[in-house]
Amino acid sequence: MEGAALNPAITVAAVLGLVFLAWHRNRGSTHKLPLPPGPKKLPLLGNILDMPSSFQWIKFSQWAEKFDSDILHLEVAGVNYIVLNSYDAAIDLLEKRSSIYSSRPHLTMLNDLVGWTGDLLLMSYGSEWKSHRKLFQQEFHPSNSSLYLPHEKQALRVFLKSLLDAPEEWNEHVEHMMGAIVLGVAYGIHIQPRNDPDIEAANKMMDVLTRAGLPGAFLVDSFPILKYVPSWFPGASFKRKAHSWNGIRNATVTPPFMKVKTAIINGTAEDCFTVRCLQRLEHPDPRHDDLSVEEEIIKNAAGTMFEGGSDTGLTALLTFILAMLCFPDAQREAQEELDRVIGKERLPDHEDEDLLPYVKAVIYECFRWETVAPLCKSVPHRVDTDDTYKGYFIPKHSTVIANVWGILRDEKTYGLNAHLFEPKRWLLKGPGQGGWKLNPDMREPTGISFGFGRRACAGKHMALSSFWLSVSSLLHSFNITPAIDRDGSHIEPTVEYVSGAQNRPAPFQCTVKPRSEEHAGLIRRALDNSFG
Repeated sequence: MEGAALNPAITVAAVLGLVFLAWHRNRGSTHKLPLPPGPKKLPLLGNILDMPSSFQWIKFSQWAEKFDSDILHLEVAGVNYIVLNSYDAAIDLLEKRSSIYSSRPHLTMLNDLVGWTGDLLLMSYGSEWKSHRKLFQQEFHPSNSSLYLPHEKQALRVFLKSLLDAPEEWNEHVEHMMGAIVLGVAYGIHIQPRNDPDIEAANKMMDVLTRAGLPGAFLVDSFPILKYVPSWFPGASFKRKAHSWNGIRNATVTPPFMKVKTAIINGTAEDCFTVRCLQRLEHPDPRHDDLSVEEEIIKNAAGTMFEGGSDTGLTALLTFILAMLCFPDAQREAQEELDRVIGKERLPDHEDEDLLPYVKAVIYECFRWETVAPLCKSVPHRVDTDDTYKGYFIPKHSTVIANVWGILRDEKTYGLNAHLFEPKRWLLKGPGQGGWKLNPDMREPTGISFGFGRRACAGKHMALSSFWLSVSSLLHSFNITPAIDRDGSHIEPTVEYVSGAQNRPAPFQCTVKPRSEEHAGLIRRALDNSFG
């Protein structure tokens, strides 16, 4: 935890706050059912020394096995945590009881001190959240794919051509492609080939969200009373960080929104999410700088797409590339299927998806093996009332965490080799030249990895569409192989991840080369034709 953990004066304030929280939590609690099992709690401190500071999902899975329970309870500084380690528990509570499990816990550092507002992902459940969510539901219905497919395809063609021209910069090309898709869909903006200011601003914003939005990362989240400590006080570095980060979200999402309003005035606005939403307003006034309530909702909804879409998409593609690097047999079998079905005359398209079961299995395995958001889209739920489940008591306002990583590593569902990247776990022997078909009895992972209930990702269909197109095109036209060191030897790849709000691979090296000159020529023609 950051934030004056060792300063004596602040420590005294924290202890006093802890005593008050413990008293307040127990006041009037007469429920007879036991709490779910979990690590032994210390007086006053509870499990504050047990709560892991990194890779929490792994520790939660170990505790689930140790206590032989798919639902766990921890208490940290008077806050109750309920951890769900099975698919059934997550569905029973977050889906079937979503009317009381759709709120979000209040994060003192992010919400109060950094001033992070307007983010649909973190917004409390209520009328404001429903207004924002409605815009996403209108725009990103599965039948509305024509609203984002052109942006995906154009960004993909530029990405593939960039890999031909500068393959050593593959990581930057992936980031650029994901940013181009999201900015195009949200604002109709065409980004610069390098050092685009909107993408750089989004990266800084996501860095703040990742650091300040992780529950327990700052002591003030456990002891809210510390938010009243002055920033000059010894040990109050968290206040100075908060001051430097304050307002960063609004400063990032407002400029592209205002660009759209200016483009509407000039008659140059391209069709996009923001334009369509503004056009539906009864009395839009694009010349006015002071935004109406409706315009603020549109700005914040587009900003949520802006801040999250490109970042999670980047993480998913990095996991795919790492998997192909570390498990070359999967890459080879996927390419054999693509050669049979697609050939070298064209690039894969969405109409081919049902004809490529092995490629689909690779995609499923990417979401299962090292899921992007290991703790349910990285943001916990909160229960609004006292509840009971499986004979256990769940206190009101408990923070509820779905251990998605643990659910997708369940050996009872996915086999004893669940820790390995193995696309064939999704397949059965089938008819046809390829000899594979998807196993309908396997629980596919996207219904888990994109969240549960009313807080499930509203942009899921666009994210899956973009990921399928990127993965199939990369496999079709490129080989992903180990990098070569100065001595000409292969650099042996390793599976290593960095703990954070997202489960992102640690930086790694690889070589990305076209499979043949025919594949390279196809990519060049596809980009030329898109501008023709």
